Amino acid sequence: MESNTLIKAFALMEATAGSSDGRTLRDLSADVGASKPTAHRILNTLVSLGYMEKPLAGTYRQTPDARRLVSGTHQSALLEASKPVLQQLFEKTGETVNLGVLRHDKVLYLHVLECTHPLRHVVSLETVDPFHSTALGRAIVAFLPDDQRKVLLKNPTFDKRTPRTVSSTSELLRLLKAVHDQGFAVEEDETDLGVTCIGAPVVVRDRAVAAISVAAPTARVTDERRITFVEAVRLAAAKVSAAIDKAVA
Repeated sequence: MESNTLIKAFALMEATAGSSDGRTLRDLSADVGASKPTAHRILNTLVSLGYMEKPLAGTYRQTPDARRLVSGTHQSALLEASKPVLQQLFEKTGETVNLGVLRHDKVLYLHVLECTHPLRHVVSLETVDPFHSTALGRAIVAFLPDDQRKVLLKNPTFDKRTPRTVSSTSELLRLLKAVHDQGFAVEEDETDLGVTCIGAPVVVRDRAVAAISVAAPTARVTDERRITFVEAVRLAAAKVSAAIDKAVA
């Protein structure tokens, strides 16, 4: 049964390849020889994983994540566009700068520029953190398509990293709405005690593909520096968004 489902999932991926406008559930189920309920279930699983999206009700198309899975082109373009901007952000703020992407319900760190202060936030490449407690994760999830965000929030696991970590769906929804409204996320002492992180999404074609953040000891994040960090992170994310959009056009 599992093997048959996997075969149909790949068949559905093949059937949507190259269709920028999307294809209907009826056509897809006929193409792959699956019943509508079966095709619907598999397609919605692919939506929850970020590999499919629904531009219209009952219509499915591949996301940039699906193409990244095959070629790695988007991740390479992301890193190429981000590195000079991240270096500028690092020099401006003097604090640790991160680039992260969402992998299911976790944030994966792709690039880290670590500050040289004795007191600093340390994170390694390929480290993963929960999306709900990080500025990077919230910045990405707040700008995902509704279908994918709803699946992530259906039964979230709240890893209580510190006493301040968000621990309910209602609270998380409120935070994500604020992130979407203001265009940036702030996380203070929720992933690591004593660390504040400010993040902004890299948005390409109306969906977040990554996020950029500045992380610093909370004691160094004065009100004035917080404003500076927010402005700098948002500008950096906007620059990378524009560069990625151009690169993958």
